[in-house]
Amino acid sequence: MNFLVVYLSKTGNTKSIAEEIARLLNAKLLPLNLIEKKGRGTPEEREKEVELFEKALEESKKVDLLIVGTPTGFQTAHSKVIRFIKRVEGPKIALFCTHFNKIGTTLTDLEIILKERKIDLIATCVFNNLKSGQFALLNDEVKKTYFHKVVEFSKEISTTFTKRTK
Repeated sequence: MNFLVVYLSKTGNTKSIAEEIARLLNAKLLPLNLIEKKGRGTPEEREKEVELFEKALEESKKVDLLIVGTPTGFQTAHSKVIRFIKRVEGPKIALFCTHFNKIGTTLTDLEIILKERKIDLIATCVFNNLKSGQFALLNDEVKKTYFHKVVEFSKEISTTFTKRTK
């Protein structure tokens, strides 16, 4: 099984979850953005993000399963993740999002795009109650609850993927 985790993270929460999923599934990990930049970033940073986006699209063609993570902003997926989902060619995808207050249509919007494109969605997961940049500040006991959910999501991905490829 060849898996790839692609994520966009604005404050580090989605990145932390994506890293753990990639570790558990022995998957390659690619960001869609540079979380260190402020605002729109420099021209060089914007160019680097275009390169990251295109690299993720290219790499997604080479895997059996793509896992995509997005933060929730204004109750929807990040616009760059929406653009990525509209262009990706992966045969099977799993989705996850991180958010604090309201999830809105974050995963639903992405699911609709995948369905229209006839891409098999095998699992989704929501990691909620994470304030901006909070994950890095959580104590170990609280982090364990999130990591437990990551483990369960990773198991669901693996099991469902195996069933659907038989």
